[in-house]
This record gives sequence, C-alpha cells and structure tokens, in this order.
Amino acid sequence: MKSIFSCLVLLILCSCGSAPKLVNKKPIDVDWIVGKWKQKDLEVYEKWVKISEMEYSGLSYDMNAGYATIKEKMRIFSKDNKSWYFEAIIKENNNVPILFTWMPDPVITLKFVNEQNDFPQIIQYKKEAFDVMTATISNKDGDKKMIFDYSRYATQ
Repeated sequence: MKSIFSCLVLLILCSCGSAPKLVNKKPIDVDWIVGKWKQKDLEVYEKWVKISEMEYSGLSYDMNAGYATIKEKMRIFSKDNKSWYFEAIIKENNNVPILFTWMPDPVITLKFVNEQNDFPQIIQYKKEAFDVMTATISNKDGDKKMIFDYSRYATQ
C-alpha cells in the first residue's frame, strides 16, 4: 500500500510541470490583411503582400480613370518582433515616409499612432469578417475621421 501511495505521489509531481511556452509568437496578427481589397462603391484597391514574418507591403491605388493611379505605398514591419510600425509614403508628403507605432488594442488588431503627424494621427485596420475590413484614419481626439469599408477582392 505504501509503495502504491509513493508511486501515485511521484506520478502527480511529474505531471505538474510548467506549461510549454510559445516561442517567437508575434504580438500582432497581420497575416489576415494579405490579399487584394476593394473599397465599397469605388474602384479603389489596397493590395497587401507578406514579404517575411516581420514585413508586409501594401499599395493603395485608384482605377476610376481606367488605369492605376498609385495613392499610397505602405509597409507594416518590425525590427525586433516586439515593436511594430506602419509606414506610409504619399506624394502629398513629398514621398517622405511617415512612421506610426503599433498600439495594442483589444478590439482593433492593427492600430498605429503618430501624434506628431498633422493628419492622420491614428491609422486602424479592423477585420470585420474573413472578407470584410474597415480602415479608419483619424486625429487623436477622434473628431476628424475618415472610414473606408473594404471587401476582399482576391487572396494572395
């Protein structure tokens, strides 16, 4: 009886080890944005590609004139897998990159902030469903806001 009790105690102690840790888990989920997205009721598109685990490249273009007019070049990237950034390059800023820093948010997966920028100061991408997303640009107070609804046009 004593040996059964000892075996039982040993078995319990061995099975109570610490849970396995996730290694190299990204703190941000960007993969869902990969693909081609069409803005609702307009011939405006965003196309996102995955360059690596640490970099995604996006392009916004307008097809309303019958040919592609590039509106914005974008990049979501990390240098250390902890700090993530959104980089926007637009001609209105003389093609000088504007950098926004990722701000963790329980509802908005991709939320980036740059309070020093005139407008926008906040850029958000929210996954509404597999094939629907909302992009929002706003000032930090939220009283100036533009909302863009997109449907997935094609996957990568």
